Amino acid sequence: MADTERQELASITAFYYAIEKGANLGTLAEPAINLQDRDEELYKALLSVYSDMETRWYKAFIKQAIVLIKWLGHTQGSTDTSYKYGRFGSSSIDSIPSNKTSVLGDWMWDNLTKDQKKLYGSNPKKDTWNPMDVYIVKKSDEDGIKEEIKESCCENRIGEDVESAAVMEMQSLNQYLAYYANKHTFVGISLKETDFGDPKVTENNLKNTFDHLHSSCGMITKKLNMNMTVSGSKGKSKVLDFQTNSLKYDASFNIANYLKQYTYESKISSVENHATEPRDRVKGARGGFTTANARNGAVPAPKMAQIVKKYSGQAINANIPLKGNFTETDKKEMVKLLNSIKKGGDTTAVQKPFDFNIHLDKAGGKWFSNLSAKEYMDKLVEIDNTFKKKTDKFPKALRSKLRAARYILMFQKAEKESPEKLSELIAEIYFSSAKINISKDDLSGPFIKIQ
Repeated sequence: MADTERQELASITAFYYAIEKGANLGTLAEPAINLQDRDEELYKALLSVYSDMETRWYKAFIKQAIVLIKWLGHTQGSTDTSYKYGRFGSSSIDSIPSNKTSVLGDWMWDNLTKDQKKLYGSNPKKDTWNPMDVYIVKKSDEDGIKEEIKESCCENRIGEDVESAAVMEMQSLNQYLAYYANKHTFVGISLKETDFGDPKVTENNLKNTFDHLHSSCGMITKKLNMNMTVSGSKGKSKVLDFQTNSLKYDASFNIANYLKQYTYESKISSVENHATEPRDRVKGARGGFTTANARNGAVPAPKMAQIVKKYSGQAINANIPLKGNFTETDKKEMVKLLNSIKKGGDTTAVQKPFDFNIHLDKAGGKWFSNLSAKEYMDKLVEIDNTFKKKTDKFPKALRSKLRAARYILMFQKAEKESPEKLSELIAEIYFSSAKINISKDDLSGPFIKIQ
């Protein structure tokens, strides 16, 4: 069993014992984890799902339970037997009686239609809709919630246009679940490791979106960085590949009076899209900022496509053939794109050097450095044409590299339009990765985050 799974099972176990059994948890300053004050039943239950639990994780599970019951308005030491408890991907939980466990979260995702799931990408996963890891639900309302969901969004099509209907249905589902989360009837919970200090509960998509607030002072704090060099002998296997396959940068922005800082990395996911994963920059033990251990999550592929189109004016995969070879027009447009981003930007300028190199075989004279964008694309396409399957490693990496170049373009175009536009883009990428809706048209589900 993976550590993440064991940690999630331990968290929901702590929630069960805190609410159902009135376990002694202590305080955030002094959590009850020592032999003389800990709750023995809870301690044994935690060990049953996490046998080699370290003290730091024991303390983390207790603190998570403390902040959750405070958010629920549940008094520590009192009992409330009205809830059932679940974890995505678990049909049962060894530490919780079967009549107190729920699979409602999995049921919701499994019962979404293909049209609805398609809104979250070509290969959608549960957390592209809602990043909750565990959840609690009032047992008296569980069947009613299922029936309401089936009737409102999973069985009766709202309109004839399939995509528009699916959007409306997911908005309806999210509003419905937000209503129940606010009532503490069904609460999805995303669990993130706390890097420093005590955990806290953050509500996401439960009430208003951020469309009434404006992000400001958004800026790139560490330059956009992407290596364009192709190596003919990368790694132990000596494979043909780019020296690195990621786009990175650091950024910050204000939303209302709240400063957010994050570090971003975009990696190869498939021929069609990237895995785009920002992480918070948080205060460390010594007072400075450090990258959080926990990822925010990836920006769903359809959402990233919308963002790229909105800020660059170009389709995310324009002139990037997903199955066949590059045409002369494709090459011409990619040359134009590469030249543009190499020269463009102020704070969004790419990290130097941004050289077009193809280093295959130095002894054989196939060592091409400081190429023009046209020479570079000509050689890349010549290599790409030798691959029949564009899902092979190099063709996939090439398409990802060119798509990431378009990501750089959207930053540079946003900056050129106005500081406000750049700030908006920086904030939108962050909120999209965290599944926090910033407008009424966004489709991420409601949840609380404990971190």
